[in-house]
Amino acid sequence: MTVATAINLALVLMCLVVMVQAIRMDRRIRALRDGHLEQAVEKLDHATHQARIVLTELKRVLSTDAAAQGEIIHVARELRDELSVMVGLGNSVAERIVDAADKARAAEAGVRRRSARWREEADAVLRAEDAARVPAAPAPASSLGDEPRDLTSIVFDLTSKRGNRVA
Repeated sequence: MTVATAINLALVLMCLVVMVQAIRMDRRIRALRDGHLEQAVEKLDHATHQARIVLTELKRVLSTDAAAQGEIIHVARELRDELSVMVGLGNSVAERIVDAADKARAAEAGVRRRSARWREEADAVLRAEDAARVPAAPAPASSLGDEPRDLTSIVFDLTSKRGNRVA
C-alpha cells in the first residue's frame, strides 16, 4: 500500500463519519420541526403567562397590605404617644405619693419627738413631786423602792399640770 492509498482510505473513513453525523442531525432537526419545538415554545409561553398573573396578584396584595400596614403603624404611633403621656402622669403621681409619704414620715417623727419630750417632762414633774413630798420620817421601804401611787392620781396630776392634754 502506498501512502496515497492510505490517505484516500482515511479520507473515505472521515467522510463516512461526517455523513453519519449529518444524518443524525437531520433527524433531530426534523423532530424539532415536527412538534417538539412547538411544545417547548407553548410550555415556555404558558409559564410566562402564569408568572405574569402571579406578579399582578402580588402587586395587588402588596399595595393593599402596604396601605393596611400604614394604617396599623399610624394607630400604633398614636397609642405610643398616649402611653407616653400616661406613663408621664403615672410618674408624676408616684413622685407626689413619695413626697407625701416623706412628709408624713417627717411629721410622724416630729410627733414622736414631741411625745418623747412630753414624757420626759411628765417624768420630771413626777420626780419633782416625789422630792417635794419627802416625809419628815423615813418612809417604810416598799418592794418597788418608792411610795406606791394610784394610776388615776398620776394621770390627774399630769393633766392638771399640762392643761388637760393627754398623750
